[in-house]
Amino acid sequence: MATTNNQGRTLDRALDVLECVTSTHEPVTLTEISRATGLHLATTQRLIGQLVKRDYLKSTPRGYTLGPQVLPMSHSFVLQDRLALVAPSVLSALTDHTSLTSSVFVRVADRRVLVSRFEAPNPLSYQFPVGQVLGLFVGGGKVLLAHAEEEDRERLLADYEPVALSSGRLQNLEELRNDLEQIRETGYFLAEAERSKDSLSTTAPIWSPDDSLLGTINLVANTGDTTRKELERHTSTLLQASRRITAQM
Repeated sequence: MATTNNQGRTLDRALDVLECVTSTHEPVTLTEISRATGLHLATTQRLIGQLVKRDYLKSTPRGYTLGPQVLPMSHSFVLQDRLALVAPSVLSALTDHTSLTSSVFVRVADRRVLVSRFEAPNPLSYQFPVGQVLGLFVGGGKVLLAHAEEEDRERLLADYEPVALSSGRLQNLEELRNDLEQIRETGYFLAEAERSKDSLSTTAPIWSPDDSLLGTINLVANTGDTTRKELERHTSTLLQASRRITAQM
């Protein structure tokens, strides 16, 4: 039993190291990884050595980055995950119908990750690659937060600090809770200048056939091209697209 527990701790620690490196856009040093994970320097060095040996991490003059072994893992996810397989055709039809950029996100730990995206003919002022990580407190992330289990949601809100939105407004906890309640009542969320001052979006949940939350689907527009009222008219189409995904799961 002790050996099993030790193996479990070793696996957890190795995953902590991988997640630490994944969370940055720059190489990370041994000391930075040790500090971020709370692991002893010698333990961190040993784990990194094993991960480098297996090509999950790569050593560079500036620190450690993810290694090439993660690429076939990402490719396998796209081929194996049912939502990732179903989403592209639904998003393509949704964008064709609305002429707006459409996306599907899933929750990973306390964040959301882009699984699939279809760009509109008139592209947004910013581009997101598949795998882009965003938070849960702004924009479409609120839909995932609104439909989280109550205990989980309250855990996240307990550490919440006011967030400066792109509009310049400071979003406090009461305002966030009001948005979450509205999402549960209406079934979608329309955000304007929250994450990006030049964009507005409408987001709906994606449910599995047994009513568990799979992710979110959204439409995003440039504020110079689409008004809030025009975007809101697409909400019924967005909800239909969400149901089409559910039907194929």
